[in-house]
Amino acid sequence: MAAKTAASHPKKATQSEVIDVVSRMQRVENDMSPAERQVVRAVRNDYDAATRMTIAELATLAGVSQPTVTRFCRSVGCASFREFKVMLATTLTVAAAYLRPERQFSDDIGQLAQSVMTRAMNAMRDTLNALDTEAVGRAIDALANARRIDIYGQGGGSASLVEDAKLRLFRIGIPVSAYTDGHQQRMSAATLTQGDVVIAISNSGRSKAVAEAVDIAHSFGATTIALTRPDTPIAQGADILIPIVIGEDENVLIPTPSRYAHMGVIDTIATGVADRKGPAARETLRRVRYTVASIGIAIATPSTDPTILMKTIKPHE
Repeated sequence: MAAKTAASHPKKATQSEVIDVVSRMQRVENDMSPAERQVVRAVRNDYDAATRMTIAELATLAGVSQPTVTRFCRSVGCASFREFKVMLATTLTVAAAYLRPERQFSDDIGQLAQSVMTRAMNAMRDTLNALDTEAVGRAIDALANARRIDIYGQGGGSASLVEDAKLRLFRIGIPVSAYTDGHQQRMSAATLTQGDVVIAISNSGRSKAVAEAVDIAHSFGATTIALTRPDTPIAQGADILIPIVIGEDENVLIPTPSRYAHMGVIDTIATGVADRKGPAARETLRRVRYTVASIGIAIATPSTDPTILMKTIKPHE
C-alpha cells in the first residue's frame, strides 16, 4: 500500500528541480479525483492559455473550485498554482514541438487519430524518462552471451509482445522460442540451465503461470529478465528487472498505451544485443534481409549485399 501511495503522489518539486508537467499529468491522471481530471482536460485543451490564467479563471473554465485546482497542482508535483504555471511554461518552451503536431485536425477521425497517437507518444516518453539503463545494459549483456533464449507472456497484449520480441531476436542468430501457454512455459523452464536466459513480459506482473515459470527457470540456473511492474510476483522472481509502469486509460475502446512502452524497450534491447554480437549479427541480419527480399517482402539492396543470391533477385512491384 505504501508503494502505491508513493507512486500516486509524486514528490513535490524543489526550486532547483524542473519537472515535465505535461508528462506528470498524463502519468497520474488516473489517480486523480473526477474534479481534478476536469482541470487536466481544461489545461490540455490549451496549454499556452493555462500559463496565463489566474487560478480563478482556470477553476471557472474547468467548472471546479479553486481548492480543487490547488489539489490538482499538488498531484502533479507542484507546491502552488504559481509554481505549476512556471513549470508548465518551462515544459512548453523545451518541448513545444513534441506537444503540438504540425498538422491541426478539425475532423472527427483526425482528432481520434491524434488522441490515440498522442497517448502512444506519451507512453514512450514516460518510459524513456523512467528507464533503468543499468538494468537494460545487464539484460543486453546476458542476452548477447545466451546459449538459448525463451520468452514468456500471457494475455492479448503480452502474447503479441512475446512474438514481437522473438522476431527481433532470432534474426540476430540466437536460438529463441516464445511461449504463451502456461503449461508449455513451465515445461520450457524445466529444460533450461546455466547460460540460458528467460524474458518475461507482463504489464500487470501478476500472471501466475509466468511467475511460476520464471521461478522454475531461475531454480535451474537460467538468468531471468522481467519487463513488468515492480513489486509484483514476476518482478520479484527476476534476476534483472526492467520496470515499466504506464497508467491505463479508462476508455476501454482505446488501445492500451503500455504496449508501446514495452515495444520501445524490446527494440532497445534487441538493438543493443545486435551491437554486442557485432559482425556475426550484422551478417545474419543481412542474410535474412536479402532472403526475404527475394520474395518481395523487403526492399532489395544489392549495393550492400553483393552476393550471388542478391544478384538474382528481380525487382518486385
